[in-house]
Amino acid sequence: MKRNIFVFLMCSVSSVLLLTPAEAHHGWGGYKERVEGAFTITEVKLGNPHDRLIATDGQGREWNLLLAPPARNRRFGFNEDSISVGDIIDILGQRHPERLEMKVHCINKDGANLYTYRYDNGRTSLERQRNNQSC
Repeated sequence: MKRNIFVFLMCSVSSVLLLTPAEAHHGWGGYKERVEGAFTITEVKLGNPHDRLIATDGQGREWNLLLAPPARNRRFGFNEDSISVGDIIDILGQRHPERLEMKVHCINKDGANLYTYRYDNGRTSLERQRNNQSC
């Protein structure tokens, strides 16, 4: 009898785990709509799995701005000294289809490039898309 209860419980737990959606890397496939504009930084969240900035646009909407993973950003010079709450930045990115969230390709501040999304090999996200535009 105890064995039957154990088998039943294990099957129940396994079923729940298999049917529960897992949080996996989101990928960038759905981020299609191009966004350019000025944003004001309200929060800086540097850490895994991606560095993030929370910012508002000119209409007061709050955006989740996704950057590259922290180790890669640090290797290419972007860190906690690069940006601050209150900074006004110009963004080039691609919007998530359902949320106020975007993959950020470029951040410019005061006319100078502050950040470029780079992959491990140093190529930019725009180069990887075979996009002729640069930051």
